[in-house]
Amino acid sequence: MDWQAFGFKDDHLQTTPLTKSTLSLFTGHEAEVNICQRVLAGRNVRLVIEGARGVGTTSFANYLRFNQKTQKSYFTPQTEIKVEQGWRLETLLAAIISNFIREIELLEANEVLISDERFQNAKSLSVRIAETYRSFGIDIFGFGGSYGKQPGVVSQPVIVPSSTLGHHLEDLIRLVQTAGYTHGALFQLNNLDIGEIHSEAEMKYMLNALRDYIQIQGSNWFFVGDNGFRKFIAQHVDRMDDIISHEVSLKPIAIDDLPEMINRRVNFFRESTKVNLPIDQEVFTYLYHITNGRLRYVFGLISRLLNRLYVGDLTDKITLDVAKPMLVALGRDRVSRADITTNEEHILSHLVSNFPMTATQIAKNIGKSSQYSGRILTNLVDKNLVSIRQNGRDKFYTPVMDAIIAYGNYEI
Repeated sequence: MDWQAFGFKDDHLQTTPLTKSTLSLFTGHEAEVNICQRVLAGRNVRLVIEGARGVGTTSFANYLRFNQKTQKSYFTPQTEIKVEQGWRLETLLAAIISNFIREIELLEANEVLISDERFQNAKSLSVRIAETYRSFGIDIFGFGGSYGKQPGVVSQPVIVPSSTLGHHLEDLIRLVQTAGYTHGALFQLNNLDIGEIHSEAEMKYMLNALRDYIQIQGSNWFFVGDNGFRKFIAQHVDRMDDIISHEVSLKPIAIDDLPEMINRRVNFFRESTKVNLPIDQEVFTYLYHITNGRLRYVFGLISRLLNRLYVGDLTDKITLDVAKPMLVALGRDRVSRADITTNEEHILSHLVSNFPMTATQIAKNIGKSSQYSGRILTNLVDKNLVSIRQNGRDKFYTPVMDAIIAYGNYEI
């Protein structure tokens, strides 16, 4: 989409989390922000932030972190650490230290810090670890990775024991405290999604192993995960449950705050005050209800819609009447790419009207056996049209957003 043709400097519907330069776009969640700011007035903070995908947990955490950095209470890297499947404790600590070092090097007037022996020793170790990982074939310091679906697919070299890495992390924290960051360093760990990214066993190992290191004086931590992450800690990681400072279960932005959020983005990105958004507010409201307020999906859907529809001399505004049939067509087009069968479509459309459901519940509703519905649901999961969440012994199935749009019947 060529937004410059409509008078915008850039895509105001971009779905990337807020950064230090776009904090002014943050809208809503005032009560949660106020509580967290009071928590951050203390020291050695361990804050859990959980919420459904697309509601803005990373943006919320970034907003808190970067505001604290501006006040020079905490030193915090620009980039959060995305904890990948299969990481060992040593991998995580090495990634944190590498990120820490990179951020110190980006500071203005950093000569005193980078000449300090503690920094030089930590950097030397980090470079050695990075070289080993590169030769091993893992890009650990890209803060991402490509691992298989099953834990242990990629074995990782333990170059330096975790205790040694912990000592270097402690040295770097002391170093930034001498530079005026009185509360020490603030780290953000993302991707702590159980089931989707990490198995319960992996997450239990990681949190138990990390527990002693998150108690280093001057270290502060944000743990960002999917719904249920805090409950998992309480039930499975007693050693960490005892030291959590506070938890936030982030809900979608309130519907009343949606117009303000859109206006902020329009004002931030438009070239002139005469530029207006070529999308009716009703379209945003409609998609808000369909997606349960998951704005990442809302903005992504509207971007896809704009790429399909001509907006110009003849159609200068997308209305809800224009958008609704096109959204259904977009959803069904994407579903059809999975080569869905008639039986699969039948169960998928039923699931859209009643999710989340177990295979047994679906079988009872449609008059089929549990084995039949379970087999069809497994196929839909493999085709990325349905997601699955374990709750005790039960498996609950939920359709993906494209299927909800394709087969749902929503009115506002």
